[in-house]
Formats: sequence, structure tokens, C-alpha cells
Amino acid sequence: MGSLQLTTVLLLVSVSLCEVASQNFIKNPKEKMEHLLLINEVNADNPGDDTTEYVELYHTSGRRASLDGYFLVFYNGNGNSAYRVKDLKGFSTDSQGFFLIGSSAVTPRPSVILQKNTIQNGPDAIAVYFGKGSFYEGMMVTNKDLVDALVHKSKISDKADDLVRILTPGTEPFLEDPLFRTADESLERCQGADARWFFQVAMPTPGSDNHCVPFAQLNATTALISEVNVASSPGEFEFVELQGPSSTDLKDLVMVLIEGSTGKIYFVMEVSGRTSPDGLLLIGPGQAGTQVDLPFPPNSSVPLLKAGLNAVALYTGVSSSFALGSVASASNLLDALVYTTVEGSSSKLRDILTPGKPVFYGRERSQQGNTSMSRCACCSTTRDPSIYTLGKPTPRSFNDCPKKRFSQEISLCLQAAGCPQESPEQHNIVTALAQALDKRSGSGVSPVHFRDVTVACQGSDLMFTALLMARSAEQLTALLRDFSLFSESKEVVDFGEWNSTAATACARDANVTETPLGATSEKPGATKEPQTPQAELLINEVNPDNPGAREDTEYIELFYPGLAPFDLRGYWLVLYNGKNNLAYKVVNLTGHRTDEHGYFLVGSDGVIPKPLIVLPPNTIQNGVDAVALYHSTTATYQINMALTSEGLVDAVVYKSRGSEKADKLLAVLAPGQSVLYEDDSHSHLDESLSRCHSLKPRNHRSFQVTAITPFQENACLPLGSNSTEEVAHNHSVLINEVGLGNSSILYQFFELKGIPGTSLKGYSLAFFSGWDHKPYMSIPLQGTFGSSGLFVILPERQARPGKAHDQLIAPYVWSKLSAQQEFQAVVVTSRVPQVHNGTLMTGENIEDAVAFTLEANASPGHLGFLGPIHVISKRGERPVSLSRCSYCSTTFAVSETTPGLENSCPQESLSMVFEICLQTPNCSMWSQNPSMLARFQRALADSMEENCSCGISPCYLQGFNFTCFSSVLKLSGQLWARSSEQLQLLSKWQADFSRSPHPFLVDGRLLKPNRSCSESGRTLKFEASFRTWEIALVILGSVLLFLLLTGIALYYIKRRPQNYTTIEMNDRCEIMEGI
Repeated sequence: MGSLQLTTVLLLVSVSLCEVASQNFIKNPKEKMEHLLLINEVNADNPGDDTTEYVELYHTSGRRASLDGYFLVFYNGNGNSAYRVKDLKGFSTDSQGFFLIGSSAVTPRPSVILQKNTIQNGPDAIAVYFGKGSFYEGMMVTNKDLVDALVHKSKISDKADDLVRILTPGTEPFLEDPLFRTADESLERCQGADARWFFQVAMPTPGSDNHCVPFAQLNATTALISEVNVASSPGEFEFVELQGPSSTDLKDLVMVLIEGSTGKIYFVMEVSGRTSPDGLLLIGPGQAGTQVDLPFPPNSSVPLLKAGLNAVALYTGVSSSFALGSVASASNLLDALVYTTVEGSSSKLRDILTPGKPVFYGRERSQQGNTSMSRCACCSTTRDPSIYTLGKPTPRSFNDCPKKRFSQEISLCLQAAGCPQESPEQHNIVTALAQALDKRSGSGVSPVHFRDVTVACQGSDLMFTALLMARSAEQLTALLRDFSLFSESKEVVDFGEWNSTAATACARDANVTETPLGATSEKPGATKEPQTPQAELLINEVNPDNPGAREDTEYIELFYPGLAPFDLRGYWLVLYNGKNNLAYKVVNLTGHRTDEHGYFLVGSDGVIPKPLIVLPPNTIQNGVDAVALYHSTTATYQINMALTSEGLVDAVVYKSRGSEKADKLLAVLAPGQSVLYEDDSHSHLDESLSRCHSLKPRNHRSFQVTAITPFQENACLPLGSNSTEEVAHNHSVLINEVGLGNSSILYQFFELKGIPGTSLKGYSLAFFSGWDHKPYMSIPLQGTFGSSGLFVILPERQARPGKAHDQLIAPYVWSKLSAQQEFQAVVVTSRVPQVHNGTLMTGENIEDAVAFTLEANASPGHLGFLGPIHVISKRGERPVSLSRCSYCSTTFAVSETTPGLENSCPQESLSMVFEICLQTPNCSMWSQNPSMLARFQRALADSMEENCSCGISPCYLQGFNFTCFSSVLKLSGQLWARSSEQLQLLSKWQADFSRSPHPFLVDGRLLKPNRSCSESGRTLKFEASFRTWEIALVILGSVLLFLLLTGIALYYIKRRPQNYTTIEMNDRCEIMEGI
């Protein structure tokens, strides 16, 4: 009975620990899901009757996505049970990734309508699940299959301890404070400076981007200049809008208007009034059609805000301190905007009010109506006109600013006599480029349109990389076109002291990449010199063979990696039969276009979403066959035509059985390559051939077998985990060591390994962080490998004297690598890295990669394909490295830092026998397979590191194995160490571990160390030996007994008197034999 109770307790504790491990809904999302459906905004409590309540979900792909498999569950904090459950099967997000569930009065109208007062005010919870579990009203709260959750309340005193413990451990319920705004408010999801998600109270924005104004930072200053609109024609509404804390009375402020030519004040007014719930205060003419919070004085001139060079300044104080006609000063200055509507303006006023910053150039009239100068950065930056941009006037609402959703990474090489030792300041380069683009486009381009700027020397060139942002897909298209023309023009630009610099597109090394959350899906390839290449329509996914006999979900997906929608005029899709090499199906694509994300689907009517061109079931043959994409305005393609390469754009030759060949198809469509194999053993569900590794047409190495994803980004697997053909990877540049710092400095250095004397020109280091699936930073490499084959990249402040094969990085660039997230990756690419459909481009692009996490349970998210995730446990303030070690199956091991020297790896010469035993209730639960061995090694390494803090990783445990007999789990192998000191620490750990009374957690199961492991081993050996000797003694005894009995018998016979007749006969016989 005691054993049964112990087993029950162990199982219950294991289940509890498994639940705890899965509770963090933000840090540990489901790893198998490339994108997540998140709770983006909740409006549970409305003024008066709850008639405009809603829940806004957002799919992190940023595009239309099926919601099959998702459930939305509403929990009551009183009882912790579900009061409403909605199965989202059959629904999909809109084209931007949003999905609304709410009252009928919500605008835009939600996809799922709820009766008023459905969403409880709190303390309650809303949770998103994904899976095949059973979800029903009345169910108790659970974190099984949990994707995201929000625990909310409407009163500060509300508690929801059980909901928090199960759904969002460590996170307090979010308060939808009804006092935040006099009007309605909501809880919106935002991302902080540390890239972590949080919720805050804000103005409701159903079905659109959250504004995420950091209201807490607005208290740092009284008010800022948010927007200035200069009237360019009679009757046009001119205004100045301030931004400050929400619903706050402003006082002791003075707004001053200054004439630029003289630097003298021509208008003064005191500012007082209450900001709106969004923190805005509108100042303008009282007689205008738009209501203002503070009118201009009645006797003000019209227009009040002048064209030309002028300034708007905000001071603390009283109006009597600022005499009309006096020269402006910076005393008591809170914020200022120096602007001009003409070129060649004086810098005198700028030097007084905004020293070191450029004058903002705003034209009097633009074709797009973008006349208002709008602040697009909040909230600590002041007296900096570069944070403004021209946009549509937005009085009493948030400014019209560029969005990261409409963005694309650009690169530019700035050529001169040589790359300067002191590179021009980033803001000077950004300002010059913005002005050059603005001259071409006339759309009000400003430095605000550039984000994540990096500047680094690449040979004699200065390489500029940034994210170019726009307000819409149309504007992004125009800006990219203007940028391409500018980069081709070799225009001379002036960067202050470093002038006469020709701007050209970077040769081969520089290209542009997509931001996956963008509404556009532009993914151009490497730029050519001197112009940017055109994107090509590609075959993106082929699903020719479906499970069963129906064959009604087969399809071919095309993808255009440029700006979409893309017109398919002149394109043809031709299906070839591999037996006779003739076309059996031809589809003319003229008259069609891709969707806004670049996808186009041709397939059976059973495919969901429905294809744009529907084929009869069983049309696409299973193989060995081919799909070819052609483009021609003159050629005609028809059924039964012979194989041709005329007009060929892309092709896929495939098979569904391993023995099939297609020499003729390959020779014409994909010369020198192997047939792609759609291996149906990949999954018991349907599978497809998916483009994953590059945007290169007619390249079979680009494809993997994956789960089907029609009209969605491909479900690409980790690099090296799946292959449709044999691919040799022979990369010439490897990551040899990554030096990690302390809590304030993430990276100390990077060490690469290659052929001595080889140049690194054309290679880059790309950096990934957290859940973002595009690199947040890229450093072009320059220099050559030293005689040892090593090359070190490190910050300038850590320069090593006399080291010619080091690359020093400027402090302002290196500082951008310090943001620590739970997941990090460093990648060496042979070109500027590209991201396609949320997946980093691989194949020829990636040379090497190393990924690591600072938290044991962190998920790699979109970047799991980079390979093993190395866990850096309990680093504290001790610098360590991830070093390439030949004995490690996972390639890298935690070690001491050794920049420019041989790596510090564990050695067999410094090893000890590893042997411990654990008590288990059931041996059958421990199957010996690679996955289980890896989990044991990880758990043991964590235990060692927790004990010794000496830099341990799983590969220190070599030859690891385990056996289980009579409820004893015996672990054995060798423990390798880097030094004799570390070996002593590991020996002490092993001794302490065996004596420890604390349970050991492996794979969610608790195991207790067995103290008598060695004694048990000796007992088992003795018992086995005893059985052997026992058998031997029995056999020996039997033999001796047999011999003894035989001897007695012979003795008895010899002693007995013999019969006379017998003697006689014997003698006679002997006589006869003698004759």
C-alpha cells in the first residue's frame, strides 16, 4: 500500500510541474506554430450599457489566416469556470491579421456578434487555445493547449489569484480603468522597449493598429508640440496641437511664434486647458469649423502661422516674460519646431532653439494633401525637428505617421575616396537621404521614414542599412521606386565634413529584405550593379498527392516576392507527364492577379481557402511529373505539346515513389538537379513540396516536404531536418566562438573560422532577438582571416593592440546588440540576410548559425530552423562563451572566453566515470531513444550548473546511456571537463547528487536519487555470479556422485566370488583366440 501511495504522489507532482511549465503564455507559446493568434485588444466595460464591448485578436503573420483549431474561452473569476466558449473553426482574420468578436454596435462590424453585456467586466479572463481538446461552457480553467490569455479587472481591489496562477503566472490582472478617459477605453497590447508585450489602457481601436502611446512617459514633461498645420490657402484650418498627460490641466505654459529671418518673436499666448483622454490639446482659430480646446486670440492675424522659415516654441512661464519683437532664446524652453517651406534657409534660428538638429522642411502644398507637420516619436525627445513628418492633418486624433507594417529594409553604399575613420553621424546621413528622396517624390519624406539605421565601413564604402517605412502599401511602392532611382543616379550628397560622396547600390552584398508584418510582401533578391533586380513569379508550393483516393485537395501555389497584387498577364502554368514528356494540362493565367500578399492558388475545389482557378479532382498527377511556369507574350502553350524551355520562369520536377526517374524532364526544366520526392511518410496528414530555402527559380534545393499551407506562408522545418534531395553543405565561414557578457552587455565578441588569408568581403553577421523573425541588426564584415584561420569582431573599446585580423565596431553600433531577450541567434550570411514568408532565407545565403537562450524553457519561435538551441544557464555576471567543439553533437559548448585563441573545450584526458541511480515507479515509462537521452542530458547539465556555476552544457556528458531494472534507473557515461578544477567540482556534484534528498525532475517526472546505487550494482553482480557458481557446483556434484557410485559398483563386483562355469568358458574362449 505504501508503494502505491508514493507512486500516486509522484504522478500528481509531475502533472503539477508539467502545468507550471506551460503557463507563461507570452514567453512559452506553442513551438510547433510558426505564428500565433494573440489577444490584441479587449474592451469589456463600456460607459452605461455594455453595447460596444469586443475582443480583438491578431494573427502575428500580419495577413489573412485561417482560425481552424482555435478556441476563444471566457472565464468567470468567481468560480474559475468558462461562461462562454467560441470555436473559431471556419473563420479567418482579415487581410491585416485582425479578427473581431463583439457587440453589433462596434465599428467595423465584428465577424462574430455577441449580445450586449456578454463580456464580463472582471475580475475575469479571456484565453485563446489551439488544439483538439474539449472546450465547453462550465469547464474549469486550464492551461492545456493555451496560446494566449488576459486576466482583466475593472476595479483596483479586484483579485483573480486562481486565474493568474493558471493562465498568467507572475502577471497581475490588467486594470481597465474607467477613470482613464471620460469616454470609452480599452486594454491594448503593446510592445515595450525591451521587446516584451504588455497591456495598457488606451483609446479603443477595433480592427486596426493599437496606438500604444506610452502615457506613463508623458509625465516626464508637461507638454510637447505634437502637430503644426500651416495654412497654405485662405480658409484652410491652421492649428497647433500639444500632447501631454491624459485628462490633465495644463498651466504655466506659453506658446511663442518666431520669425526665422530675424529670430524675433511675433506672437505670444498663454496655454491653459485640459488635455483630452488621449493627452491632446488643440489650439486654433475659434471661428473655424473644427472645435478647438484653446482658441487663438480674437485679434490674431490670419493666417497666424507663417510660411517660410519660422518656429513654434513652447516655454514654461507667463506671457509677460516674452515681449513681441524680442529675440528668441532657449531659456525655459520645453520644446520647439523650426520649420521652413523654402530651401536654403538660415541656420541661425536652428542654432538657438534646436542646436545640432536639421530644420524641418515642409512644403506649402503637396499632391497627397500632406501639409501637417506631425510628431512621430513619443515622448522623451524634444527640440528635434527630425522626429516630425508631413502627413494629413489629424486635429484631436493621433498623428498620421509611417507604420512598420508598411516597411522594407534597404541598403545603400556611399562611395568616396575611402571610408572615414570617423563616420558621419547617423542623423546627418538619414537627413540627407530623406531630403534627396523627398525632392524626387514630393511626398514629404523625412528621417521619421527610416528606422533601425546602421552605418558601417565595407571596404572603402560606407554601408547604410535601414528600414524604410511608409503610411500605406502605395506609398511604400512609390518610395522604393524613388529609392531605386536615387541609388542608380550616383547623385552627389553632402554629409557635412564628409562630402562629394556618390550614392550607389551596394554590389552583390547588399540587398533589401521584407518586414514580415508588412501589408506588402516584397522580397527582392540581391541587388545588381547598378540597378535593383526585378522580382520573379515563383512556384511556391505543390501538393499533387493527397491521402486516400479522392485527390480533391491538390493544388499549386504561386508567389510573387515583389509588391502585390501582381498582374499575371502573359503567364502560363503547364503540367507535364513524365512518361511521355508531353503537356497534359495547360492553364492560361492572363486576366488574373495575385492577392495582396503575392499568393495565387490553382487547385481542386476541396482546397480551403478556395483556389482562384479551380481544377477538377485528380487533375494534378502524382509523379514522376513536372509543373512549369512560363511567361511569354508571343508563344502559345497547349496540351500535348513537347517539353520546352522557351519562356521558362520556374519549374518543379517531382515524384511520389523513390524509384522513379525523369531524366528528360530534368534535362529541360531543372538541369543538373535531382527529382523532388514528396515523401508521404512525412506525416499521416497531407503534405506538400514547399519553397523554404531561397527565392531562386528552378532550384530544387529551395524545397522541403512540409505540412500543407495554401494561401499562407510555408511551414518550413528546421534547417537540416528534412531534405527532398541530397544537398552538400560546404561553407567556408564558420562561427567559432560567441563571447557573452554580463547582465548589461549581451555580446563581448564574435570569432569566425575560415581559410587563412581568405577575404570576408561580401559576408555579414545578422542578429535575431526574441520573437521577431527578421534580423534587428546586420554588420557587414571586412578584413581577412589570420594565419590561424581566426577572425574576431569586437567593439572598439576592447581593441587588441597589434591584432591585424580584428574588425572593430563603433560603440553606437555595438550598443544596439545589448537588448537581451529570451532567445538570440547569430547568423553568418554570404549576403545581407533575407526573410521570406517569415523564414530566414537559407541555402546559399546562410554560412553558419548559432542560437541560444538565457531561459531553459524558451521557445525559438520562427527561428527554430537555425539548429539546436543552446541553453546558457545561470550566467550571472560571469562572462562565458559558446565555443565550437568537435566532440559536441550540438556543435557548441559553454566554455571560458578565448578570443583569437584555441577554444576551451571539454577534454577526454580530463574525465571521470559518471554513474548515478534514480528510483522510478515504472521502468516502461523510460524508452531509450535519442530524444529521451537528450532530455536527460539537458536536465543533468542544468543540475551541474546549478551546483557549480562553472559553465556546463550537455556535451560535457559523453557516451551517455541509461538502463532500467527493478525500478532502478541507472545512468552512466563519462563526464568531461575543461580543467582539473572543474573536474573536481563535477566529482563533488556527483557525490552530493547521490546523497541529495531532493527529487530530480526529468521530462515532467519526479525521480528520487538512489543512495545505494553502487551497492545495488555490487549486489546485482554478486547475485548473478552466485547463480553461475550454483549451477557449476550442482553439475560438479552430480559428476562426483556419478563417479563415486561407479567406483562402489566396480569394487563390489571385484570382491564377489566368481561362478566356476564362467571361468571355464572364459578360458576356453581365450584358448580358441590363441589358436
